[in-house]
Amino acid sequence: MSSIHDSGISVTSISPSIPHSPAPGLWFKDGTLVLQAGALSFRVYGGFLADRSPVFHDMLGFPQPEDAPTIDGCPVVQLSDDENDLRSFLKALFDYEFFPPYPAKTDFVTMSGIIRLSTKYQVESLRKRALVHLSSAFPSDPTEYSPGSASWTIEGHEWMRVILFAREMSLDWILPLALYRASAMCSSAQVMSGIELDGIHLELNSADKLMCIEQSVALAKSASADIINFLWEPPVIATCRGVDDYERWRCMKSRFLCRKDAEGWRNGAFPLTLWMPGDWAQLDVCASCMSAMRAAHQQALDTFWEGLPQRFGFPGWAELEKIKEIALERPNSA
Repeated sequence: MSSIHDSGISVTSISPSIPHSPAPGLWFKDGTLVLQAGALSFRVYGGFLADRSPVFHDMLGFPQPEDAPTIDGCPVVQLSDDENDLRSFLKALFDYEFFPPYPAKTDFVTMSGIIRLSTKYQVESLRKRALVHLSSAFPSDPTEYSPGSASWTIEGHEWMRVILFAREMSLDWILPLALYRASAMCSSAQVMSGIELDGIHLELNSADKLMCIEQSVALAKSASADIINFLWEPPVIATCRGVDDYERWRCMKSRFLCRKDAEGWRNGAFPLTLWMPGDWAQLDVCASCMSAMRAAHQQALDTFWEGLPQRFGFPGWAELEKIKEIALERPNSA
């Protein structure tokens, strides 16, 4: 058996008595190489892989014994990778439309598998495309933060899977928002005991568990209250432009009614989306009061956003953005 050190690749024998399932859409009749991972086999073009991956280039250039096992005349390579990761990775390589660039829609399982293997096999153009997709949900600029701007979505409890993946791949720039979302959207029981997802038990490390539990309390109390504090303070806006007592009373009444509604929001754990653009329509106030409240709300949002990375033990956004830029521009030799 021949192998490439640290690549997770080996040329191996497949006994005729052991069934292998050709992967639909990735078993080309004129392919020159058979890759196997898990229960799936992929008949693909070795030269195509070698042109795009330095790892496959080196592996396929390694001389093999004349009696090396084959399937339909093709050398067989056994990979240690997850079969679903490999399927996504190869599909993205051989079918551009399967994984087009952002802002086309994708899903986390597909995207994470592509990132994992394009990193391992040093297919940098594909890796960058996948990282741009991933990063669309994690802006460093608050003006770019919008749940609808990402090319992929997941359920609330699945943020734990995102955190584990970010830790695995050292993608620190996505972790502040990923940990924020897990803190806000996962129950304490899920954080402490983990979750079962697709037949796999997922559990955060001890440090991330502690941060999520601590921040779930802070987000639900002080942070959320700060975001909508403009509804409480000041009780009367000094610059109110009501032309008479009735109009000034109207501004005060509208804020008072909205404050009553917001009492139930102060325990919410979603500071960044606690007060949405459409909520301003609830307020029947003069232009001056509206302007003052908008300014106070924006200042509270900016303050929260600026301190978000530090809540979870990371440097500021500027440093995280540098880490992201380095990752996106990583050379093939990295």
